[in-house]
Amino acid sequence: MKILSVCLNPTFQITMRFPSFSVGEVNRAQEHYLDASGKGMNAARIISQLGHESLLLTHLGGNRIEEMLSLCRKDGFTTLWADSGSAIRTCVTVLTSEGATELVQEPFPVDPACEKPIRALFSQHIKECDGLVILGTRAPGYSDALYADFVQEAKALGKFVLLDLKGEDLKRCILHHPDVVKINLSEAVHTFLGIQVAEHQNTDDLKEPVKKMLRGLYDQFGCTFVISRGASELWVQNSRFFSSPTVKTEVVNTIGCGDSLSAALTVQLLQGVKLQQAVIEATKVATKNAKSIHPGSIV
Repeated sequence: MKILSVCLNPTFQITMRFPSFSVGEVNRAQEHYLDASGKGMNAARIISQLGHESLLLTHLGGNRIEEMLSLCRKDGFTTLWADSGSAIRTCVTVLTSEGATELVQEPFPVDPACEKPIRALFSQHIKECDGLVILGTRAPGYSDALYADFVQEAKALGKFVLLDLKGEDLKRCILHHPDVVKINLSEAVHTFLGIQVAEHQNTDDLKEPVKKMLRGLYDQFGCTFVISRGASELWVQNSRFFSSPTVKTEVVNTIGCGDSLSAALTVQLLQGVKLQQAVIEATKVATKNAKSIHPGSIV
């Protein structure tokens, strides 16, 4: 099986673990790691770790291109890339006994000339793939229609398509009837209902309006929705609505859990596993990711 993941917002991810952390003081890391990351890179790594051929479409730029490619090779996936004309960003995860803090560097805009080779690479390689996963926001500089054009092209070829997107990109893409949309609840209700929900807010009271929203989206576009809710049960809509439990575990690092869920769900569904069981199996993979210090990793 061969799956193409799209990541147009790559990053170097530094993960640092501290025995304790004090603001304004010198804090020495107990452990530190460097990984290739960004939502699509995390998914590509999981697909490879699950034993399948994994391709990643992305952009790279600046003076650390070879360093990033080396990290990708170590993770076992093939990188298809175009020169962005801008440096690759760096994000930092700080882990302490009190929890995780994420320091996010916003991406630099890509040179608009980057889009033409990105489109060419997509058209060349999607033909040979069984499935497509598009994850995360686009760096500034790409045209608004890019992701929607990818979905339209993939579906015209009869490919399986899973989206892990939000906002206007998702609204444009679902017009072309992807197979699955995996999205967290706060992003879903903000995209389709205009409601702001905090990430760790109790959202049980939203179940009925969300069920109504999902039923309408399924009837209109025919795509399955898988709604993640952190440690709470997932909500799933296809021809019927159902909930799927999460797995309680000791959490080390949750970065990449949603991406792991998207990747594993794609693999399960392409293998012909029924949706309800596929969600259960994908949740197990996301749980394994939460137990790893590395983002988007189950080994």
